[in-house]
Amino acid sequence: MNVYHMNNICKINFKIKGKGIPIVLLHGFMESLEIWNYIYHSISSKYRVLSIDFPGHGKSPFISGYDTIFTMEEAAEIVKKIVEKKNIQKAIFIGHSMGGYVALAMAEKYPEMFLGICLLHSTTESDTLEKKKNRIQSISLVINNYPLFISTSINKLFHHEKLSSLQKEIFFMKKIALSTSINSIIAFLKGMSIRKNRKFLLQTTKFPKLYISGLYDSILDVQKIYEETKNGNQTYFVAIPTGHMGHIEKPKKIIKILENFIDFSVEIENINE
Repeated sequence: MNVYHMNNICKINFKIKGKGIPIVLLHGFMESLEIWNYIYHSISSKYRVLSIDFPGHGKSPFISGYDTIFTMEEAAEIVKKIVEKKNIQKAIFIGHSMGGYVALAMAEKYPEMFLGICLLHSTTESDTLEKKKNRIQSISLVINNYPLFISTSINKLFHHEKLSSLQKEIFFMKKIALSTSINSIIAFLKGMSIRKNRKFLLQTTKFPKLYISGLYDSILDVQKIYEETKNGNQTYFVAIPTGHMGHIEKPKKIIKILENFIDFSVEIENINE
């Protein structure tokens, strides 16, 4: 396990394993690099895989007060510095939900570092006014009843008709979420609420873009995500029978899709050289 020191304020935890094409795994809100465990160990036999804990998530500390806003751009800069520290020039970035927002922020500023991007249950769109309002309103629940916020939020992430058979996975997610600092939760809620719309990247970037969406995702509507992908340059869409947590609900299916996308992205890079 490695620790990256950033201005002696925040120690960012990450791990890296394997050789070959660099793959960067970016987890979602109230998650940690542990949510990639199965995928990380599986694909690191073929690729060089880097997985990162965002500030206040997993083993990365977050030192701040409730008034802090942690933006997707700030998170993207942390990812960039870690990627550069490991001497990675180009990689395929796979971001789950909020991790996708961070990857997009990085792709806007540093497109030359991308072989491809996979938005796993994520979107280029900014929050609607209603979504922004809901995020800000939820902050009071975080402060006043943290366990209830965690329990309610995590249950919504999974396929609603499979909750009884996914209890082990739900317990795993809740355990990780409960380890996330309250300061971090509040700061990232605010940061997500003000993120910009980056749909333009679907046309302005040359590297391949892959969306993986859940047919039973109650967070992001699969039909809206499909519509989002239309007219994008080198933009592809795959729907799977899961909720918002495909990498936990159907990891083997996700691995197969990702391996095909990685191989395709490398082919495109070789053609463009």
